[in-house]
Amino acid sequence: MSTSMIPIIALGSAGLYSVAMIAMKFWWKLPGVGLGLLIVATLLAGATLELAALREERLGIIYTGILGAEVVLIAIASFFLFGENFSYREAFGIGLVILGTALAWA
Repeated sequence: MSTSMIPIIALGSAGLYSVAMIAMKFWWKLPGVGLGLLIVATLLAGATLELAALREERLGIIYTGILGAEVVLIAIASFFLFGENFSYREAFGIGLVILGTALAWA
C-alpha cells in the first residue's frame, strides 16, 4: 500500500466511524434491526480501514488523524442534521483539534 493513500484511508475510517455515531444519535428516535446493523457494519468497516492504515503508519499519527477528522465530520453533521449550535468555546475547541491534527500530519 502506498503511504500517499494513508490519509485517504484514515479519512475513510473517520467517515465510517462518524456514520456510526450519527446512526447512534438516531437510535433513540428510530431503533431497529436495520439501524443496529448499520452501526455494527460501519464500526467494523471503520476499524478495518484503521487497521490497514496502522500497518503503514505510526499509531499516534493515525489516531490523531482519525479523531481530528471525526471531530470535523461530527460537528458538520451536528449542525446540519440535528440543528445543534456551538458556543464560542466549543468552536474554539474544534479549531484547536483541527490545528493539532494539521500539526501532527505536517
